[in-house]
Amino acid sequence: MGIMVNDLVKYIVFIRQNQIDMLFKRDFFTFLQTSGLVIGIFVLFPGLIFAQQNIQLNNIEQVIEITQKAYGPDDLLKNGRIFIPGHPGAVGNPYFQDYNRTIGTIIIKGKVFDHTDFLYDVEIDRVIVQFKEKEKGSIAILLNQDFVDAFYIGEQHFINLNQLHLQNNETGYAELIYNSGLTFIIRHKKTFLNQYSQSNQFGKYSKPVSVKYIQSGGQLVKLPDRKSFLDYFEPFRNQIKNYFRINHIRYRSASTNQLYQLLKFCDELSED
Repeated sequence: MGIMVNDLVKYIVFIRQNQIDMLFKRDFFTFLQTSGLVIGIFVLFPGLIFAQQNIQLNNIEQVIEITQKAYGPDDLLKNGRIFIPGHPGAVGNPYFQDYNRTIGTIIIKGKVFDHTDFLYDVEIDRVIVQFKEKEKGSIAILLNQDFVDAFYIGEQHFINLNQLHLQNNETGYAELIYNSGLTFIIRHKKTFLNQYSQSNQFGKYSKPVSVKYIQSGGQLVKLPDRKSFLDYFEPFRNQIKNYFRINHIRYRSASTNQLYQLLKFCDELSED
């Protein structure tokens, strides 16, 4: 069994390089089925047809050769790789604030890209950019983590942790709340849960978890609740408790602006 060349080269670029071994072990259609991608491919490429001639489905070397001849080397892959969601049929999604699409700003190696279509996947802690090309259609690229300096989603500012020069070389991104005399961040996370039922046959994603940290030298100190926050600023406990009361702040659910003003207050106390 084979597929038409023109249709094949349009969607083969979506295959992750680390899945090539799977393609050698079984035919292409079975691979797509087990990856949960069959429905998406027929929606994206309604012209896809199967035939008894042309290319053999299990001949991946021929598939790659034809794709490269048709498209040539893709410059977009120099700073990342093609992305396919790991659990496309799962209940929920792995993206920050459940955004299925974000138009924001990304800074890559010092260069600013405004009005960029991207996603922040907090399960794998990576940024995924959507490229639209005239002949290839839409391509999702998983950006090289080391290349992304920062990005903005609305008013929220995220930085690459390598900017903090941590001693344990911790990687990933974090929302930057305050960065003056003190550096305060929030790390966001979702986890895929291997929990299956009639209503979620492909598993589901956990609720988002956000954990607050303050930088102390080359270390990140976790401050998950009000008590730990007050303990960290023990010499100013009474003043900070009073600030919480006057400004009606609930630490766990405080907004970005509330946290910024709180850290600014603590920073000024520390300077006195």
